[in-house]
Amino acid sequence: MPDIDFKRVQSEIKDLSVSVLPDFYLDVLIEPHMPFDELIFEMKTVYERGGGNIINPVVRYIPGGNGGNVAKTIAKLGASTTFIAETSDLGVILLKHFLTPLGVKIQANATGIMASSAIFELSSEGGNKANIMFSSSGSIASFSSKKLTEDQWETLRQSSVIAITNAQNLVLEDLAEKILDTVPKETVVSIDFSDLTPHKKRIDGFRQRLLKHPKNLPKLIVGNENEFCILAKDPNLTPQEAGLSLSSDFPEILFALHMVDCSYLWLGGKMIASQNCYEIDVQFATGAGDAWHAGFIAGWQNGLSYEKSLLFANAVAAFQLSKGIPGSLSDIEAFMKNIPFKN
Repeated sequence: MPDIDFKRVQSEIKDLSVSVLPDFYLDVLIEPHMPFDELIFEMKTVYERGGGNIINPVVRYIPGGNGGNVAKTIAKLGASTTFIAETSDLGVILLKHFLTPLGVKIQANATGIMASSAIFELSSEGGNKANIMFSSSGSIASFSSKKLTEDQWETLRQSSVIAITNAQNLVLEDLAEKILDTVPKETVVSIDFSDLTPHKKRIDGFRQRLLKHPKNLPKLIVGNENEFCILAKDPNLTPQEAGLSLSSDFPEILFALHMVDCSYLWLGGKMIASQNCYEIDVQFATGAGDAWHAGFIAGWQNGLSYEKSLLFANAVAAFQLSKGIPGSLSDIEAFMKNIPFKN
């Protein structure tokens, strides 16, 4: 087992104050329990007969969205966590139902429309899982800095870490920019852009307004291989080349790449750490990247080395993939004792 002092992390993580924003979704998770080709055949058959039912899928209702996933995971690990969002009256009720028992403090404006997703979790080649999402973003797409209340701004100013997720459209880009304008320079601002594929024409804006912010740079950028290649503006790069390119262009920012088999860190124009992932039987495909983001923040901001922070984040994500729920520190410690690494 890796030499991580879990007792020290447990004693210190409660003093870590993390604010997460802005996206909460109600996820309707559908597991058809059939191969993809068979599902397509069944759906086509039902459609051609004018509609009907496909019997016996498992349907679960879970809190989702990148921000919601990060918040629930880092709170479960023990950090003092506040989630900031705009949603509907029902959305506020669901946030409190799902996240308050995990220790998340809710600062949600019940002035908008709740975001929701229908997610098909499907088996793919090699025993892995893939998900297909049908999403409606509700009020998230219009959650600008002007929507933040003074109480929410004060929470952000007092936080040691701010995790901004799903910073894609122009309004959310503005939200991230205004947060960087406003919070103290010592605040650790972490950004996960999420899927950048629909926003390729706006990459220069992200790079100029956020990664070269004149007053206050984000300390951490988290993403997967697709997001890194798009952000690096060269789809022909390997993920490792994209990470190096980004770090060379923005040497003061820590870039963290999570992949299926390995995770990497770049800083100052060079790769500074990498770690293999865990060999697991993937049961759930949703939320692993967000769990990784939360796990890395928890390790990194509680004194773990870069290598151990990657290892810890890999374990937090693997636990999510295995169990479909966030793990506590004791869960992750036990998991790391018993699960082997990928070769």
